Amino acid sequence: MPLGERVVRVDELRAWTDQIPFRYEYTAGVAGEKFLRGLQQGKVLAANCEKCGKKYIPPRMYCVDDFAEIKQFRPVKGSGRVAALARSYYDLEGNKRHTPKTFVFISFDGVEGGLIHYGMGEGLKIGTGVIPKFRPASKRKWTVLDIEGFVKA
Repeated sequence: MPLGERVVRVDELRAWTDQIPFRYEYTAGVAGEKFLRGLQQGKVLAANCEKCGKKYIPPRMYCVDDFAEIKQFRPVKGSGRVAALARSYYDLEGNKRHTPKTFVFISFDGVEGGLIHYGMGEGLKIGTGVIPKFRPASKRKWTVLDIEGFVKA
């Protein structure tokens, strides 16, 4: 069918179904690498802007407010707080679980942003103080899953 012709019947259209092999790799970048190195060492690092003093998790290379390059990455102090949570009784395949999986959004005092991760243990609710539970050092793989989850502080 030429480009200028109008489609009047759907059965005149042609369809082709196939797959395009596509593989990609995503690098963590400079800030992400520092964050992952911190996790591997058992620390949650925030990017710290020297110009305005704002801290960010997830870390970034430039301050959102003043566009200054961020060169300092410091461990967050104290515990985080559950800012939001959700419980799921289903796994990724859609099968029902007997015990729910809890997902939490953790915010840290004085830090912009936060982390979404697993909540562990009973009694977690919005406002609960939590700390990260890290995997044993020998089992850490430089991923956010080096934190098993967040438990009550």
